[in-house]
Amino acid sequence: MTAEAPLRVWVIGDSLAGPVGNALRARGGAAGTIQVTIDFRSSSGLLNPGFHDWPGRVEQRLGEVAPDVVVVVLGTNDGGGMTTPDGLLEFGTPEWDARYGERVGALADQLLAGCRRVYWVGTPIMAGVNLDARLRHINSILRAQATLRPTVAYVDAYTLFQDEAGLYASRLPDENGELVTVRQSDGVHYTTAGADRMARELLGVFAVDWGIEGG
Repeated sequence: MTAEAPLRVWVIGDSLAGPVGNALRARGGAAGTIQVTIDFRSSSGLLNPGFHDWPGRVEQRLGEVAPDVVVVVLGTNDGGGMTTPDGLLEFGTPEWDARYGERVGALADQLLAGCRRVYWVGTPIMAGVNLDARLRHINSILRAQATLRPTVAYVDAYTLFQDEAGLYASRLPDENGELVTVRQSDGVHYTTAGADRMARELLGVFAVDWGIEGG
């Protein structure tokens, strides 16, 4: 991929997706090696299509965007019960896990019908213990679904935002070794520096998979 033919990247997802997409655009876009389109909806996920229907949105936009790759940032808002035609499924039960895995896999397959590769970004470590436990469970499902598909890669964000002791870190060294604040005070969202940290991780993966540098 070159400036004349940049890697077309579509970033979709929840409120964590927007800042990551902007950071990718700032770094890779400035280098001219990637072209970034961003499509995010705060508080969205795969549990409540009545609020935001991601499969429907993908159906509308995939052909228009025509991405080479799609970066998916979804899961943070999915740590609750799931309403199905069979009733409410309690989070973390085998039935919930199976249905959620089906939704993750179906979205990945839908995206792969119109792109060459999907990168599903896991959720980062959370400051709240209960939320963190739920999202670690979701990450295990995201990773499992990616493993089933050779052109879907699970990108770990969890360890990227841990400190040396493996705990939640609000401040971490940047690429120059300077301590910067990477998480907002809510213990969930990225700061600009945190989004840049995630974007640099993705650009490192792109460099390996596509032979590009991202700035």
